[in-house]
Amino acid sequence: MKTVLLLVLVLFSMGMAQASHLLGGYIRATPVSGSSLTYQISAVLYLDEVTGKTATNQTDAIQICLGDGTTATAYRASRMILTNQTTSINSYTLIHTYVGPGTYTLTTSVSNRTPNKVIPNAENLLLTLNTTFTTNTTAANQTPAAGFPPTSFRIGVNSRAVLSLKATDAEGDSLVYGLAKPLTTLSISQSCTAQVIPTYQYPNDITKRGTFKVNSTTGDLVWDSPVEVGLYSVALNISEYRTGVLISQTTQEITLFVDDLPGTPGVSPPYEPAIQGVGGGLVMATTSYADTDFLLTTFPSPVDDQLQVVIQTSNLTSPMVEMTDINGRILHKLIFNRLARQHEQVIGMGSMTPGVYILRVSIGERSISRKIVKR
Repeated sequence: MKTVLLLVLVLFSMGMAQASHLLGGYIRATPVSGSSLTYQISAVLYLDEVTGKTATNQTDAIQICLGDGTTATAYRASRMILTNQTTSINSYTLIHTYVGPGTYTLTTSVSNRTPNKVIPNAENLLLTLNTTFTTNTTAANQTPAAGFPPTSFRIGVNSRAVLSLKATDAEGDSLVYGLAKPLTTLSISQSCTAQVIPTYQYPNDITKRGTFKVNSTTGDLVWDSPVEVGLYSVALNISEYRTGVLISQTTQEITLFVDDLPGTPGVSPPYEPAIQGVGGGLVMATTSYADTDFLLTTFPSPVDDQLQVVIQTSNLTSPMVEMTDINGRILHKLIFNRLARQHEQVIGMGSMTPGVYILRVSIGERSISRKIVKR
């Protein structure tokens, strides 16, 4: 009998050690003083201190792919438990020296992602985080430290939630925020290769109720309003620009806890699909072109990877957006199928050849055309 009981306890403890406990995180790179190629690499994980506490206690080290073909172990350097005692912020660090200047993608993949409503079979998908940064800058660059509310990510059902996720940057570079989709990898053996989770849905897409946006300038995440209690995974891209040049992009993942909190329930606005890329605010350092009540804003200029397009009109419209090469060949075309006074889109240009392209936005018989320079 004692043997059976002991076996049960062992199996139980093993199950607890493997309990889902990952609530998100991000990666950052900080140059080490005295060397332009030596960096402190830090992976920050948000971990569950309640149901996943045993697993959190045992997560003392993780592997980080360093973007130059090497992988190293980062050990836990700090563990800060938030005031609500449910979540901790854990930092895992290592020092690495690159052989030369370049652009590097840092990636970590960790098992035991917390189950949630927007990622089917989430507990069996590796939580993957990455940050891409360049060392080809005149002055050394420290990638941003992502924002985290001191009271964790607990919000009320049927209430408008506003979470400040504003990141901080030591050099004062411009930061732009956009909704993204969480990342994963196929297996630990392929942990250096991240891919978007194809089955992911934005939180308001589950019920087709309300809106879900991030302000691209302030980093405020606004959900108006959650209608179902549960856990929801969310990812943001934090793009860092210096004098108009993209020098880093960080993917931050968080888990929102929607709970039945005290307060007066609100009324959800009409459903709007969440938009990947630019959120609900105008970006900084933009290039704007106006035609009476028709405003076109593009960012950045020149562009390396993603062109952000914001169209604003005084009346409800459904514009058409076209991207062509200098020979008139259409490379991208979209007609917005809903009437609105503001439309936003991200056009991927990473695979395009450097050169000049033409962006044309048409509303009825009116149009604005502008040159877009691909670096």
